[in-house]
Amino acid sequence: MKPTNLEWEDVIQFEEVEGYGKSIWRNDNKYYLVSEEGTVASWLVVYELPNELFALLDSGERTLREVSWKIQNDSWPPNVTQEEADRNFLRQYPEALRGNPKAQGLFTKAELEEILPEGAEILACSD
Repeated sequence: MKPTNLEWEDVIQFEEVEGYGKSIWRNDNKYYLVSEEGTVASWLVVYELPNELFALLDSGERTLREVSWKIQNDSWPPNVTQEEADRNFLRQYPEALRGNPKAQGLFTKAELEEILPEGAEILACSD
């Protein structure tokens, strides 16, 4: 979804929706999401928040982080645990498993035998 042309000075004249840390605002029957964007330098960006997304947020079905991601990326955030992300990374870069019992502990012995670089010692495993 593309940001609106609204500035922070416009938004603060709207009604703040309590409980969202100055991130959600209402004007008439429209909701707006104010998001801080940028890496080194940051700036505030205002998005129109569709009523159906506000309803998901207000009901607790989705978090502010999830709704913000949906608005900015036009998709829901990936639902991957940190352990799954670590396993995927280690499968892609198996040399990082060499001599690392903690990382090896994320895999079974059979998995380690399959993905470890040739000659690497299996130091830990869960069967």
